[in-house]
Amino acid sequence: MSEELKPCPFCGREAKIKAVIKSYGFTIWCACECGARTEGFCPDINKDDDTMENIEECKKRTIEAWNKRANDETD
Repeated sequence: MSEELKPCPFCGREAKIKAVIKSYGFTIWCACECGARTEGFCPDINKDDDTMENIEECKKRTIEAWNKRANDETD
């Protein structure tokens, strides 16, 4: 994934992609040291497609969510 994360819209610092693994699966989100974060995205590990592609899709959705700003134009 080559798309970069925008700086935090609240403090301007760098955000990072985070992940946590639990017994039921895992969650991916973006977060900043100031406490700002996106919602968590969980890959559907029960899908028939390739798991790594599923994870990459969740990372893409996470980055898109973080990079979206209130003043962005909508379709």
